[in-house]
Amino acid sequence: MKKILIVDDSSTIRKLVKYILKKQEYMISEAEDGLDAMEKLGNLEADLIIVDLNMPNMDGIEFVKNLRSNYYHMDTPVIMLTTTKDEDLKRDAMLAGVNLFLNKPVQPNFLIYKVESLLKGE
Repeated sequence: MKKILIVDDSSTIRKLVKYILKKQEYMISEAEDGLDAMEKLGNLEADLIIVDLNMPNMDGIEFVKNLRSNYYHMDTPVIMLTTTKDEDLKRDAMLAGVNLFLNKPVQPNFLIYKVESLLKGE
């Protein structure tokens, strides 16, 4: 079973994304910010990470930079799911190592399709 880590400071968003992905029988873990996610990744083998951009303690871009500097997670697919439309932040996220940048709200079927594509390496 594939494991997905959802990193978002909004518990509502985490629950919504978890609800969408649970239908596909993924094992879901949650973290409330980048710092919490880094701690959890010490004991968790995530196959894919969905991360918000704007979070306290460690934002999404800093999280991805830390993730990519870690040998064990340098190739883990990352989807940034955020409300921002700022093109500079999108560019910064992609340069940090984000595989896919999606804006909230996202259609459930589209999110599932993108998650499955990244997990299959497409």
